[in-house]
Amino acid sequence: MALLGYVVVRRPGEPEVYAETADLHERYCPGNLDWGHPPLEGDVRATAEGWGPVEDPGGLFGPPIVCWYPMVQWFDGDGFADLLRSTSPYRRLDRDVREPLLDAVAERIRTRMGDRAARRHLGVLRIGQRAGR
Repeated sequence: MALLGYVVVRRPGEPEVYAETADLHERYCPGNLDWGHPPLEGDVRATAEGWGPVEDPGGLFGPPIVCWYPMVQWFDGDGFADLLRSTSPYRRLDRDVREPLLDAVAERIRTRMGDRAARRHLGVLRIGQRAGR
């Protein structure tokens, strides 16, 4: 069996969009539990044992092989806002909240980040062989 997934991550010392826009998120939609910093890449890679969130898949499969695939996408402010529009935390917001927030995020990326922002992901592949009978 193979399980594929990905997680948004950040790297220490690298400018990160949420860190630059946390005040905007709180201004437009305070207390939203979806807001927060992505985990550090090294912390995510440290979870290379087991099946991830599944603690015990039962006796059907042996220990998994875990492979990580780092990816990065670069966006200007408008492109990053468009990306966020496609994600659940932002799609759940009322349009009257979402659009002013994303306009402010795009402007912040233009003015504080040189109109260039990275979105880092780690793809993960977990492969398990069926346990012997």
